[in-house]
Amino acid sequence: MLRNPFTRLLVVAIFPALIVYIVVLSLSAAAGIQPGKVLTDLMQTCDFPVAVGMLSNFGFLLWAAAAAISLFVSLSGLAIKRDWCQLLLVGGIFSTILCLDDLFLLHDRHIGPDFLYTSYAILALFILLRFRKLVIQADGVAFLAAAMLLGLSIVSDKVQDLLPIGYATVQLFEEGFKFVGIACWLAFWWQASLRGAKLQASD
Repeated sequence: MLRNPFTRLLVVAIFPALIVYIVVLSLSAAAGIQPGKVLTDLMQTCDFPVAVGMLSNFGFLLWAAAAAISLFVSLSGLAIKRDWCQLLLVGGIFSTILCLDDLFLLHDRHIGPDFLYTSYAILALFILLRFRKLVIQADGVAFLAAAMLLGLSIVSDKVQDLLPIGYATVQLFEEGFKFVGIACWLAFWWQASLRGAKLQASD
C-alpha cells in the first residue's frame, strides 16, 4: 500500500498540509482576519522582543515532543507488545490534546477550565491505574512528578486570589511548576517509548 514514494508523499504530507493551509486561511478570511496576520509569526506581527513568550514556546515544543515520540513508537510497529502500544497511543493522544490546549489557550478562552482540568485528572488517573505496571517499569517517578507539578500549577492558578501575594509572584510559581512538569512529562514518555521499543528488539 502506497509503495510509490511520490504517491505516499502526496497522501501523507502534501495533501494534508494543503488542506490545513487552505482551511485555516478560509476560516480566517471568513472571520475578517487579514491573510498576512495568519501567515506571519506572532512575534513578527506584534513586533515583540525575542524573549516574549519564549518559555511558553518551549513548553509547546516539549508537549509536541512527548506526543510525537509516543505516537511514533506506538503506530510505527517499534513496540509490538499490545499493552505498550496501548499505553503509548493513549499517552500520545493525551499529550497532543495538552499541547493544543496550551497552544490555543482552550482552557482560558474556549472551553471551561474546570471541565478540562477535571478531564485531564481523570485521564491521568486512568493511565496510572490501567497501566500501573508499565508506568512503574518505564519511570514511575517521572510520571508522578509530572502529575504533581502540573497539579500544583493548576492549584496555583485556582487559588491565586486567596493568596496574600501579588499576581506576578503567583505566576512565577504557577508557570515554573508547569514548565518543569512538562519536562517531567516528556521524560516519562521518552522512557516509556524507549522501553516499549526495546522490548521488540529483545524478542
